[in-house]
Amino acid sequence: MTATRVGRVRGYLPSWETTPDGHRIAACMIVRDEEAVLARAISSVRDFVDEIVVVDTGSEDATIAIAEAHGARVGHFAWNDNFSDARNAALGLVTADWVLVLDADEELEPATARYLREVVSAGVRHGGAICFALPVRSRWANPDGPGESSTIHKGGRVFRRLPGVAWIGEVHETIAIEDGKTMAYADADAPTIVHHGYAVSREVLARKASRNVELLERARQRDRAGGYYAYKLAQHAISDRNRDEAREWLRQSVAEASTVSSPARFIVTAADLLARMLIEDARKQAAREAARLLLDEAEVAVVRTIAHYPEATPLWLRLAEAAAERGDLSAAARTYSTILSRTPDNPEALIGYASAMRDDPAVVLRTLDRHIAAHGQTDTVCAWRGELLRTTGRVQDAYDYLDRMVNARPDFREARITLANLLDDEGAPAEAVRILSSMLDGDDVPVMVYEILGRALTRMGQSEAAMDALTIAAARKAEAMPTVG
Repeated sequence: MTATRVGRVRGYLPSWETTPDGHRIAACMIVRDEEAVLARAISSVRDFVDEIVVVDTGSEDATIAIAEAHGARVGHFAWNDNFSDARNAALGLVTADWVLVLDADEELEPATARYLREVVSAGVRHGGAICFALPVRSRWANPDGPGESSTIHKGGRVFRRLPGVAWIGEVHETIAIEDGKTMAYADADAPTIVHHGYAVSREVLARKASRNVELLERARQRDRAGGYYAYKLAQHAISDRNRDEAREWLRQSVAEASTVSSPARFIVTAADLLARMLIEDARKQAAREAARLLLDEAEVAVVRTIAHYPEATPLWLRLAEAAAERGDLSAAARTYSTILSRTPDNPEALIGYASAMRDDPAVVLRTLDRHIAAHGQTDTVCAWRGELLRTTGRVQDAYDYLDRMVNARPDFREARITLANLLDDEGAPAEAVRILSSMLDGDDVPVMVYEILGRALTRMGQSEAAMDALTIAAARKAEAMPTVG
């Protein structure tokens, strides 16, 4: 195909001729009535892909004209309440080697878009069927006033186009490969996709969510889909802050997936979320037997899933966390050590290992230093390290370290409290009061600040001020106590 030919064939971009075989990328979209946002989405990918395919599902506005004006190959699909059918129709029009999936209310982040080619190059080196999960940053309107926030999750968005690779799931669809073949999955740190669809009113979001839940429940009545629909219903319950309902859907998702010989990768997230909830529930139990049963359930869900995805770090983290919650610190330390042998800088594993090795201060200190080297100084780790130096007799080292950190990072509240406690214990109450004084102007002052102030002021002979501080501490503690009846 010549460059002139490419210029005349809708959908192909000039880069088609210069991109090596096996590396060509198609941006693939399904749309309906998206005239307000479609141009932004297509423009964000034009310089980084070789083909653009848009399938319309029944637009009544200028969507089709906009897609064609931007050089897209446009197909048509009669909407049947099945997102996978529509996406597979679009996939059928793709001729490139790789597919980037984008929705009309999304865009490829300009600062990271260039990394798309690197992701595809990694896929070419890997070979076979593979799907890359890209970071997706969702923008959310502030429900209580102006402004917005954002959240980031990973979503399977770039995959090799091969026979048998197709979308499954009527709603909240996912990419998979026909039975008997394996789809590899890998995380990519870039490029980032920016999703604008949630930066709308609560009413619009509620209508979208209600529609999707209805479609999911209808689809699940026909097909359990290996736990996929239960997993997506759990996500909706989480968004609605219905924790009990979310936990039950996750239980069903993991149970249904366990009946499938090769469950899709979503089960890693489902088992991770379920285990997190169960471990949190176990911490709240007064009866040890009730807590044990919850931890047992968490471990069973994790172990079942690890059998299919042994490389899934979040599952190993939950296994270690459950062991630590049982009080089996040896098992927790071994599991954290296994994680660190694979991912030496994993922050959660480093903190978990340090906690599990609490009886060996030298190991804890080395582990905290590894965390600092990999992730920089954090308030909690700084305070922990300073307290560890103090309790092992290195009081001057503890003071020097904490004083340096508090001066460098005035926002480190835990480190400041730890330093003030050290100063008070070592006979410098006035210095302790000085260190804590700046915290009294802020909101949500920790109770411990008033307790240390009470002790320090007492040593300084300021009994009235000390009584005021201790009274505030006692009142704060009383407020925090759960009510009975």
